Formats: sequence, C-alpha cells, structure tokens
Amino acid sequence: MSTNSKNDYENPSGIYSKNEISLEQAIDSLKSHPEIAKVGSILTFTGIVRATSLTGKKVSGMKIDAYEEIANQKISSICQELKASEGIIEVIIIHFKGEFEISDDLVYVIVGSSHREEGFKTLREAVEAYKKQLTVWKKEIYEDGNSEWID
Repeated sequence: MSTNSKNDYENPSGIYSKNEISLEQAIDSLKSHPEIAKVGSILTFTGIVRATSLTGKKVSGMKIDAYEEIANQKISSICQELKASEGIIEVIIIHFKGEFEISDDLVYVIVGSSHREEGFKTLREAVEAYKKQLTVWKKEIYEDGNSEWID
C-alpha cells in the first residue's frame, strides 16, 4: 500500500484477496484522511472464521467469492451513506475473498468519528449493512468433509 499524502487520500474500501491488506494498513490509510484532525476515535470490527456453524456443525474452513464490481459498488454506497451521519468522518469496509481457516480475518470495518458514541452506532450500522447487502458467497467447509453455501 502506498503512503498517501493528505491531498490524495483514497478510501481503501472494497473486496480484497486474503491478506492483501492488513487492519493496520487500513487504519494508517484512515489516518491520512484530509479531515483526520476532526477524528477523536477510530473504532474497528474484525469478523473472523468461527469453528462452529450457526446450525452447530464443526467448521474446518470457509471459502468466500464475490462479484467484485457489484460488491465494491455496494461497499462504496454503504460507506458514503453512513458518512453522511453527524460526526462521522470516514467509514471503511474491507471484505476478503479466498480460502480461510478457523480464526482467519474475513472482514474489517473501520469508523473514524468525532466522538465514540456516534462511532459505535455507525460501526454497528456498517456491520449490519454489509451483512445484509453485500454480494458475497460463503461456503462453509465442515470437519466431516461436507460443505454448504450459506447466507
């Protein structure tokens, strides 16, 4: 990731291959935002692969694929909509694609806000929005050798 000056800041939100960008790199990007002086809190959410499915099956891994063009447009739309909220300076959503093992990072959501109250509220809204609206396909791989595409 290149270091951006305050004049050429670019929101890094989007679909990335596994390990293509780190949480630290995404936060560093936010810290180069031209309005960073207005930010009093940076809040993050990291979604990871868990070992048990919602139906109780033992998970050994996950595969994620995405229709990147549409997913990137939706991520951009979610971020822009949430940035319109009072006190929200920036929203970054990074979703990974590829093959994952238990505890691997799947998604980062980062909110730069003037104060923590609106930041926490927006962080939750961003997580709920990408969970409901994003065009990604998730396949859970189970310890028994079976697999299943999930919502």
